[in-house]
Amino acid sequence: MDRPSRADVRATYERISASFASARRTPWPEVVQFVDSLPEGAKVLDLGCGNGRHTRILRERGLVVLALDFSRRLLELGRGSLGPPAAREVAWIEADAVRLPLRDASVDAAVCVAVLHHLPTPDDRRTALEEIRRVLVPGGPAFLSVWDRDQPRFQAVPAKAPGDVEVPWTLPDGSSVLRYYHLFRAEELRAMIIESGLQGETFLQGSGNIFALARRHG
Repeated sequence: MDRPSRADVRATYERISASFASARRTPWPEVVQFVDSLPEGAKVLDLGCGNGRHTRILRERGLVVLALDFSRRLLELGRGSLGPPAAREVAWIEADAVRLPLRDASVDAAVCVAVLHHLPTPDDRRTALEEIRRVLVPGGPAFLSVWDRDQPRFQAVPAKAPGDVEVPWTLPDGSSVLRYYHLFRAEELRAMIIESGLQGETFLQGSGNIFALARRHG
């Protein structure tokens, strides 16, 4: 398959934003557990916040939230889902994961859920992790998730294939839109975290995902 550009991926999410948001309302328990470990008042980057399902939890826990996504429409839906005044207490930022418009060492923690696997090249994925490291304060944690290549529905993907797939998203009118994914193996994610300068601390697999807790040291 031909890899899309980041602009292509963004256009896909602009197109499916409404139906995507309606299916993404419940926060993941793994993310909630990470959020509950953070001190009240910490400044947290919700990278790839989408329609804000984890942004809401971050704000409810008394954290200062920077909600960033490349889809303008999803950001609008996120604001709407929180409603006033909570939405006004969140900084909503339209930007690309590989070029974060934030100062060095400006956030205390980061959440990056279901983002890296949509970036179409290894350089994009590594750069996004490098950007997370850059904006974290020393010692700051990042909670990451990607799709697991070893989940049952992808057993037919050849072992030596790069792991790039297209998964259809069905719109309300019955038409479908293909979404790009890079499927990760745990050792690949570990290696990329190390290459970015982050230190991987905990890895676990479940519900078709690989979760990682990483941290900036130094």
